[in-house]
Amino acid sequence: MSAADGNNGMPRIGIMGAGAIGLYVGGMLATAGARVTFAARGRTLEALSRGLAVTRIGGFKAELKPERYRAGSVSGLAGCDVILFCTKSGDTEGSARELAAVLSKPVTVISLQNGVGNVDLLRSCLPGQEIVAGTVPFNVVRMSPNAVHCAMTGMVLIGPGVASQRLVEAAHGSPLAIGIRDDIDAVLWGKLMLNLNNGLNVVNGVPLRQQFSDPGYRQVLAMAIDELLAALDAAGIEPAGATRTNPRLIPKILRLPTWLFRIIARQQLRMDATARSSSWDDLKASRVPETAFLNGAVCKLAEAQGLQAPVNRLICDFVDRAFAAGASPEMTGDELLARVRIALG
Repeated sequence: MSAADGNNGMPRIGIMGAGAIGLYVGGMLATAGARVTFAARGRTLEALSRGLAVTRIGGFKAELKPERYRAGSVSGLAGCDVILFCTKSGDTEGSARELAAVLSKPVTVISLQNGVGNVDLLRSCLPGQEIVAGTVPFNVVRMSPNAVHCAMTGMVLIGPGVASQRLVEAAHGSPLAIGIRDDIDAVLWGKLMLNLNNGLNVVNGVPLRQQFSDPGYRQVLAMAIDELLAALDAAGIEPAGATRTNPRLIPKILRLPTWLFRIIARQQLRMDATARSSSWDDLKASRVPETAFLNGAVCKLAEAQGLQAPVNRLICDFVDRAFAAGASPEMTGDELLARVRIALG
């Protein structure tokens, strides 16, 4: 079968990594009639045999029966035309090699992962395959092994590729919006700014909307983003916005008084009370944190430019301690800000 075959002439879409993002994007595509196959194992695979529930902010709900998609081992992705790579960054290499062992024809692999560097790793592990960068600049919460909830508005962004427009068309008929960006590499750096909060959400341990009401946390996040901007400037990299907000305005907005921040946040970034970061989900599930690919990436870029990123380094340390303890320290913004100021001397 060619990429034009399948349901309604749409490409066959595989999901590598059946976590919150993989289940949400794959589930939304399935609601639009796309032919979707999930590579899953363990509790997730067993739960998908009973169905998949997908909801999103604004009231959308879909209960997908198992006949609406396929779920099984990685070998089930061999017949797909487009594979959305949604694993955790720390699992990229191992999962890519697992995928490489079952692919027998050229496919388009689109990374929808956090952090930077995953695309280069995928290219090294999947030679001969088209690798396209992408990002999901909104929050998805895993409610149960086969239920996910999108708690924020936003659009999936992907780079140009052989199958990119086909994927956009496959989402028609569902609330999932997919956009193609020629500047996707710059967008990944812009998205990283937002992901620098993931570790802070672990340190705080409360839903994102509650966390962003804490001026101490917003101040620390602004300082972490300042370090990233300084490193990007030194490297000659200009980030692009993954949301409607100019990336360079984000630290200024975070430092606004809470009442004014809330007004702007309601206009620019809608989220409901359930929104949590993916790193918080990782803590609860006892998975390895992605901080090395987020705040750690800032430290690495800064060091390469002869700079330091002490705030991001401290966030990495706090997250490592939280994961070692298996619980959030539930630190207030004022407590964290005081710790940061001590670390800065």
